[in-house]
Amino acid sequence: MRNFIKAISATLSLVIIIAVQPLGAFEIITEQDLQDTILVTTHFIPTVDNFIILYDASGSMDDEYLPGIKKIDAEFDILKQQSALIPELGYQAGLYLFTPFETYYDAQLYNWVAFGQAIDRLPNTKMAGGFSGQPTPLAEGLRALDPVLAKLSGTTAVFVFSDGTYTFDRVTKQRPLDVARELAAKYDICFYPISSATTPKAQKLLDNIAALTECSWVIPFDALYKNPVWGVGPLYVINSTIEIETATEKKLGGAHADDINFAFDQVDVSSKDYESLKKVADYLQNNPNTYAVVAGFTDNKGSKAYNLKLSHMRAENTRNAILEHARIDQDRVIMQWYGATNFIASNDTEEGRQKNRRVEIAIGTLD
Repeated sequence: MRNFIKAISATLSLVIIIAVQPLGAFEIITEQDLQDTILVTTHFIPTVDNFIILYDASGSMDDEYLPGIKKIDAEFDILKQQSALIPELGYQAGLYLFTPFETYYDAQLYNWVAFGQAIDRLPNTKMAGGFSGQPTPLAEGLRALDPVLAKLSGTTAVFVFSDGTYTFDRVTKQRPLDVARELAAKYDICFYPISSATTPKAQKLLDNIAALTECSWVIPFDALYKNPVWGVGPLYVINSTIEIETATEKKLGGAHADDINFAFDQVDVSSKDYESLKKVADYLQNNPNTYAVVAGFTDNKGSKAYNLKLSHMRAENTRNAILEHARIDQDRVIMQWYGATNFIASNDTEEGRQKNRRVEIAIGTLD
């Protein structure tokens, strides 16, 4: 079982267990299988150098999200949940409110404790004085990131909580997409809109922002609220070391699927892999509390932008193949892509490069 699979199956904990017995292309892991275990110590590999979060405290966030839960409180809970899963990997990190723009953690070395304390100060209904929603100057909030991004080097992930509604920039009269396009042209940036859009027009705006750079994708608010894997995927992947250990008291159930490999410069899933993917689909359909993550990777041939696109298409085709066979909510198959990173073999040989041209499938539980 590959590194990415092991990490997700354990909900990103540092140590997990999987079956020692040889596994086929797809096999359900039972509690009995885990009488003998492999102890896996995981190592986090950052896929970006920096991350920024734009928090939404506009009037629409005062709407009820679930019975007794406002959207603003669900947003706050998501951030608390996510911050607990982000390790200190040398990121520069920033936390800002954009309704109106206000700094809560100015871009600096990410510190897990201090960042959590900054989140605690964000607006929510439980804070002193309650919550009073504001307008939604998303364009102005994005523009305010320009000087922040100018001080950073490397790739920056920008997470934006938004329902896709906005007011125009009061000075320039620009739309959020206009400003986001300018930022994408100036900086090495990945946009991750966290969408609570309720209309096609609002969702289209967020889709268009995510389409500006190849490394970007939209994260559904509902899916993120239920499943923390959606949020941490853009920040790091996993490498691992393995040791044999006996742990008869450990109990875990789940499933394992082999990597889907691809020929050079190809994105189509081969016919030999369809049976394995059908079994993944059947497992998801028969176990409604489970989800899958499909993560695309490439070898080191080609440019960064091209490899990101290639890994995206491989992950998308794998996800589509699973969904063809399963009548399940699409959000239960999470698609991520990373290009030429997290190699599992040497790129000096064709055999090694073929192993790196892969989609990893992680199967986890919501319990």
